Amino acid sequence: MRSVDQVQRLTQLVPYLMNHPGVSISETAEAFGVTPATVLKDLGVIQFCGLPGGLPDDLFEVDIDQVRKEGEIWIGNAEVLARPMTLTTMQAVTLLLALDTLVALGSEAARSAHEKLSRACGQLNPGIQVQVLAGDPVIRQRLAAAAEQGRVVVITHRRRDGEHRVEVEPVRLTVCDGVTYLEAWSRPRQAWRSFRLERILGCRETGEVFHPRQDLPAEGVGWFQDATGELTLEVDASAGWVTEHHPTTRIETTRDGFSITLPIGSRDWAVGLLLRLGKAVRGVDDPSLAAEAATAAREALTHYGTPVQDQQGIKTGNDVGYDGES
Repeated sequence: MRSVDQVQRLTQLVPYLMNHPGVSISETAEAFGVTPATVLKDLGVIQFCGLPGGLPDDLFEVDIDQVRKEGEIWIGNAEVLARPMTLTTMQAVTLLLALDTLVALGSEAARSAHEKLSRACGQLNPGIQVQVLAGDPVIRQRLAAAAEQGRVVVITHRRRDGEHRVEVEPVRLTVCDGVTYLEAWSRPRQAWRSFRLERILGCRETGEVFHPRQDLPAEGVGWFQDATGELTLEVDASAGWVTEHHPTTRIETTRDGFSITLPIGSRDWAVGLLLRLGKAVRGVDDPSLAAEAATAAREALTHYGTPVQDQQGIKTGNDVGYDGES
């Protein structure tokens, strides 16, 4: 029995028992599709649930001995479940932001819940805006429907070298760092792939239905699988945040900081990363990429009349990773 299954069942079991006082344990087991022994274990958990504090008057009351002897279930002190739910300001703001993300993915249920919660909160303003790169809403809805119904589609996907058509088995849409991805089985590559939704220019169904595969990776596994290459950087300790905010394929601790290898979706993205890191970069394995970043920095600073000098001591090419210590 998985813990998540038990938690889901418990959230339904308590209201069920309140609406069916004295119900038999066998009838309860049949209603929830489990054995009487499982129901008895659930009741053992329920008697330790209730309001915060854990005092006798805070917890639900279940007479386990009576259940064993008479086979009937009576639950008490659970009237709190009949009260309207109240949220703190922080809880309401957190929920609104989470709903913002789901709304960006096209969920009508989330949109309706967001509108109702917003009305209930009155003039509450989270002060934060959620922006998700979710692509064309029509394409997004088609892909979501295809994933739900198990239909094969052909997507037109934009990459640096042009547009590509790929036949895929879509399984889900996910969000990572504000970017929406389609996770699908790529038939040409015979492997799981993640596609940025804003780069999908079109999709059409083939009319074929596929059966779910058993080896679906966990959510978040496989980001940047369609990356165009890898970049190895040597950075000082102040740039350790890169390993927490971006997918990496290798991380090594060096004398001055870290040696990091990470997949790159485009050279523009890599240049932007180098510009954000600035002087924290000690080495780059791609000299041309380092030159592009230096040129971009120089052009940006000339607009402010700031003279730019090339940084000294930055290792490039084969020098990266050979500082004598790892």
